[in-house]
Amino acid sequence: MSEIIKAAQALSDEDLGAVAGGVTKNYLAALDVMAGKYGNGEERKARLAAAGYDFWAVQHLVNGLAKGYDQVARDVINGKYGNDVARINALTAAGYDAKLVQDIVNGMLLKDR
Repeated sequence: MSEIIKAAQALSDEDLGAVAGGVTKNYLAALDVMAGKYGNGEERKARLAAAGYDFWAVQHLVNGLAKGYDQVARDVINGKYGNDVARINALTAAGYDAKLVQDIVNGMLLKDR
């Protein structure tokens, strides 16, 4: 069993909720950024910080969405890339940042909860 899976299983429901809430919050902020609600450049950084967001976490998701990773994330959700290590390997072999894709997948799945 991978260390990541072991660490995730060790999280309490409260901790897991905090992680999920952070992913969802950042994903929704990334969608707002892409819709132009936070401006650009330094203005974006300042406005995201003022709203309580980690600029780099949000920008990470914006970059992935801008690269079209949202479609890849939907393909992952639909099982196209397998699971666990097989998914990471398949995404990497296809030229994608597997962590970025997974972050977008998590945001997509958790925003609907």
